[in-house]
Amino acid sequence: MGNKVWLQWLIIAGIVCILTFLIMSAFLILNTTSLQREFNINPKNLTVIDKGDTHGGFNGDVTYHIAVDCSKKKEEIKKTVSEWSELPLSENLQLIMYGGEKDGMTYGYNLAGENNIPLIKNGYYCFLDRHSEAVDKYSDNDLFDRYSYNFSLAIYDTDTDILYYIRFDT
Repeated sequence: MGNKVWLQWLIIAGIVCILTFLIMSAFLILNTTSLQREFNINPKNLTVIDKGDTHGGFNGDVTYHIAVDCSKKKEEIKKTVSEWSELPLSENLQLIMYGGEKDGMTYGYNLAGENNIPLIKNGYYCFLDRHSEAVDKYSDNDLFDRYSYNFSLAIYDTDTDILYYIRFDT
């Protein structure tokens, strides 16, 4: 009887390990391919400089960022980003990334500083509003009119050929 119980526990432990591995693998694949799905840029072909993930926050709050060196794929990347908006960031994106004041209100956000994204002077950006209430997914006009944020932002620095990507969910 003892060997049978031991075998059952061993099988259960094995199943738990396999399921944990599969879930973690799926999560990593989701994060590394979100840049590709959302902005048509495959980070697997680029050199990762910095990467961070705060997954595990309350109610799915998460900030994921990645910085990739695009110098080896410069021409390919420039074709993609040439369709994006030219810097500087819009006023709303400037406020959420670096903080500041608007209409007498102070915005204390510093997503750029918290995620190692420098102030970029020359380049392109693309914003994707993933919020369920988004009417135009490429517009940040309603960014501060909601109680939560669900967006992605990619910024390409033409001076350094570095692409910064942030996925922010609250």
